[in-house]
Amino acid sequence: MNLVIAPEPQISAPGDVKIKVAFSGVCSDEIPFFRRDADMLAWGSVIFPLAGHEMSGIVVEAGRDALKFGFTPGTRVSGYAWKHCGQCHYCRSGKENLCLNLQPSQSTMAEYIVWDMSQLIKVPDSVTFEEAVLTDPIGFSLHGLTRANIHLGDNVLIIGGTVPGLILLQLAKMSGANTVTVADPYMENREIARQLGADHCIDPTAENIAFHTLKVTHNLGYNIIFETSQLLDMMSIAATLLAKQGVLAYGCVYGLNKQPPIKLSELFIKEAVLMPFHMAPYKLPLIEKTIDKLSLAPLISKVYPMEEATQAYLDCETGRYPHILIRIGEI
Repeated sequence: MNLVIAPEPQISAPGDVKIKVAFSGVCSDEIPFFRRDADMLAWGSVIFPLAGHEMSGIVVEAGRDALKFGFTPGTRVSGYAWKHCGQCHYCRSGKENLCLNLQPSQSTMAEYIVWDMSQLIKVPDSVTFEEAVLTDPIGFSLHGLTRANIHLGDNVLIIGGTVPGLILLQLAKMSGANTVTVADPYMENREIARQLGADHCIDPTAENIAFHTLKVTHNLGYNIIFETSQLLDMMSIAATLLAKQGVLAYGCVYGLNKQPPIKLSELFIKEAVLMPFHMAPYKLPLIEKTIDKLSLAPLISKVYPMEEATQAYLDCETGRYPHILIRIGEI
């Protein structure tokens, strides 16, 4: 990945906040843009930053309105890379993630960025800059939890020891799930899941996941399944593991021309729900209250200097690391 020298951004509006970036996250959703392949088009009308939409940093300057709301120099911040218009039908209906005029802000892979204060949270003192990068995945996971409508006593399966998967594991436990199983092919990710409270961990490439499901759920199947692995074949398997009136929630785009191998008859007979979730509506206040209640340090697998950004994306592409960060600047 080539480094580009660009003019340092400056604030130009009352709500602008100029941030010195500490870390930027590498998200698997960015891989098609890293490859520059046709799967970029799978995002349809969603405008996606080409590289870098997760960050943590420190405020160095702010407009007069941002100052009034506490975004003073020295404030530690994180946030969302997308700016909602606030005026379209969906924004005014509390569905900002579906905004008709959604705009990406400057990529987080820069020494300084300028974002609007509405995109930011103040990071609690107990949360490190590395952990604070996970603001966006936390919002995404909270949205998935809401969409799946988890109930006290539900049996939950999470496919993929990814960052969303491992955050959803913790949120499901907080929400009163009876049992949570995490399926991931990598031993290291399964060990992290155990540390974070998973009741069961399974290697789907070496173990009979159907037999495991029958044993754990007493032949009923899982009430909620979160598919976060981005492996399309797991969608077909997941549908067979659902309980009646269960929810299969998936948080991946899977590519441009790939069709999920799901039997509609299976969902029909079970009255089961296929539930997508991707960008979160406005959850920054909830994220600010939740971020210090999650165990986030174990989710960070590697940290690369900016000069090794290409290797960071190549490692992300393997799918074996929950999350990779790029150190942008010393703070």
